[in-house]
Formats: sequence, structure tokens, C-alpha cells
Amino acid sequence: MGYDDAINLASEKLARIQPQEVCEACGARYENGEFFLPWFNIDSALSSAQVTHKILWLHYLTANGSKEMSGQLIAYREAAPALFYEPNFYKRAVHPLVKCFGANAERLKKTGITLGGKIAELGDASVTINVLPYVPLTFIIWKGDEEFPPDGNILFDKSAKSWFQAEDLAVLASAAVHELIHVTNEKD
Repeated sequence: MGYDDAINLASEKLARIQPQEVCEACGARYENGEFFLPWFNIDSALSSAQVTHKILWLHYLTANGSKEMSGQLIAYREAAPALFYEPNFYKRAVHPLVKCFGANAERLKKTGITLGGKIAELGDASVTINVLPYVPLTFIIWKGDEEFPPDGNILFDKSAKSWFQAEDLAVLASAAVHELIHVTNEKD
């Protein structure tokens, strides 16, 4: 299935749900025939979203997932037991995170706070950010030393499984990391 097909299917599903119901379920806003979603705490119009964001956001708008955070952090493997997709998750999300922040873990904290995140107490540096209203991600960096290279991970609240399937969770994490990198590069 191509991007256009995915957008069309998700748009058709969204059209069958009353906008007020969608907004109440996922923290979106509907104004003048347009949905707006807080992406990293900044309202963004669905119509102006990049293709991959649009697909993610359409899936989020139609998921009717859990508004209650479990408080339990889980790894991608636990959130999306599709092991065949795990290497893509690391390649698209974790490796770019480590490449950008591995040599300067404090920069992750600063960027995360800029984006409305909260410092977490994991690894050498970590931050939890609501990338969407009910979907927090925790980004973690371990500094390298003479024996080990820097490493990192991205953890999900257990409730993320109620919003997204395996591939979407990997794409979401990748898009979120690229947003962190973009903001970091703008600040430098």
C-alpha cells in the first residue's frame, strides 16, 4: 500500500467520525473544517503536515486510544512485538538519536525542555516529551567511554499500543527524533 492509499483509507475512516468526538478522544482541535494537533506542544494543521506525519496523525485521530498514561515505560519490542520491524526502528530512530546526542548528552536535555519535555532519570541524559497529546516518548542517551561507544533508546508509555501499531510506532519515534535533531540544529 502506498502513501496515497494509506492517506485515503485513514481519511475515509476519519470522515465517518464526528469531529467533536475525535477531539474529545485525542486532544485535537477542530476549527473551520480543519483538525489541529499538538505536535511537540505546537498546534499543527493536519492539511499542512508532511506525508508521513499526515498518515501518523490520521491514525492517531481515528485510534480512540487510552487517555490514561500507564506510567510504565516499555521498549519498542514490548510495545510492538513485530520483531521483523525492530531493526528499522533502531536504524530510523535510535541510531540518529545517538549520532546527534551521544557526544553531548546534555544537549538532549536542553532540546527536550525547549520542546516542553521533562527531565527523566534514565541513562546519562533523558527527557520525556508528549509528541502527541496522549503519546509521550522517553529519549535516553548513555555517554560513551574508552570501552563502549555512546548508546541510546526510546521508550514508550505502555498506553502507546492503544494508539499505534508496530510500524506506526517506529515511524513516530523516527519523526520525533528528527524533530529533536532539527530543533537542536536550529539552536546551534
